[in-house]
Amino acid sequence: MLTVLAFVVTIIIIVAFHEWGHFLAMRAFGVRVLTFSVGFGPKLLNFTDKKGTLWTISAVPLGGYVKPLDAREDETAEGHPGEFSSKPAWQRVITYAAGPVFNFILAMLIYWVLLAGYGQSGMRAVIGPVAPQTAAEQAGFQPGDRIEAVGDVALEGWRPFYNEMILHLGEDAPLAVTVRDARGEKHVRQLDISLWSQDPESPPLETLGINQAVVIGTVVEGSAAEQAGMRSADLVLTLAGQPVNNWQTWQETIMSSAGVSLPLTVIRDGEQVSLTVVPDSVTEQGKTFGRIGVGAGGIYRQDFSLLSAIPEAGGRFVEQVEVILSSLAKLVTGKLSLDNLGGPITIAQVAGESASIGLASFLALLAYLSITLGVINLLPIPMLDGGWIFFGIIEMIRGRSLPERFLLAAQGVGLTLVVSFMLLAIYNDLVKQFS
Repeated sequence: MLTVLAFVVTIIIIVAFHEWGHFLAMRAFGVRVLTFSVGFGPKLLNFTDKKGTLWTISAVPLGGYVKPLDAREDETAEGHPGEFSSKPAWQRVITYAAGPVFNFILAMLIYWVLLAGYGQSGMRAVIGPVAPQTAAEQAGFQPGDRIEAVGDVALEGWRPFYNEMILHLGEDAPLAVTVRDARGEKHVRQLDISLWSQDPESPPLETLGINQAVVIGTVVEGSAAEQAGMRSADLVLTLAGQPVNNWQTWQETIMSSAGVSLPLTVIRDGEQVSLTVVPDSVTEQGKTFGRIGVGAGGIYRQDFSLLSAIPEAGGRFVEQVEVILSSLAKLVTGKLSLDNLGGPITIAQVAGESASIGLASFLALLAYLSITLGVINLLPIPMLDGGWIFFGIIEMIRGRSLPERFLLAAQGVGLTLVVSFMLLAIYNDLVKQFS
């Protein structure tokens, strides 16, 4: 139920903002708007405003539209001052561009609210145990390596590292990853991501053999951890003879081992140190579990004022646009398979998962999808806003309208392309569901 609700809310918000952009531009240029619809098909809710516009929410939430008075659809509208197609080309170009622009504005507002309200935090990109016979091992990654840059792009944290990997998907050359090892020395590791490029939906770190380091933060005074000799900034390699690949595994092992002696290996100041920890037995709400008294380390956080959040939101926006454009370019050039196209089922699942994590996660997804909708609609394909913008610019250069026959033919080609990609995305969704 949450998945369906999150999907519907997501589509309504990003489509409503998109169409609102078109609507406001039309009203500004004196165009009479007949219908503003979110969704297609049977009308569920509707009302007519004082200017005669029918506002409606329809049954199929897979898009929306703003319908102006247009002589190409209604011959009786010819000569009407509010008719759309007779407006100057520059006004029509602005009207078509307003939809994607409003999607971008929505994304910027969301990023600004998230950064001003929640700040920015994440785990520093520190490498934990490296899986044998993997791309990471072949590149020479070592536990304790802290990723500082990919190519010429300096970064901190796993999220920007993911983004850089996405930008290089499908490329033959390995990634030049600059790291600072546990001893503080700088190295450049050449990471081959071709295995992940073959299946971009697989977990990238796991596919490449990289594990996020478990770094100890605070150590509670008098706790089992302090008695075992653990210190803040220790990087955990093994626990009970097994590699520690993430914080969840580390925590689960400790909680299930109350009173049990657990051998422990950590990296401290570039050297391996062997310890033994005995988790205290703790009973809370009728459940008994082990606890050693440490907090997670390796976390960075940055808070922003309402003003300082603006350029940071702009940076996040540009970052996502680059990722989307890079992915689209690689789909077109064949560097990424069309099997990676996702449709409404994929969107619904991701929206549901994000909503279950929390409001901030859902809003971040909403911003990303809004940017995606805006970018795709600006592609110079007939039937999309970008196609009509392109034709409008040509008309402005020529000084006269394009032939109606040409526009109809182009519209048919555009419709074929758009429907084909939609059907492919839905097919991919179904294959993923039943394979």
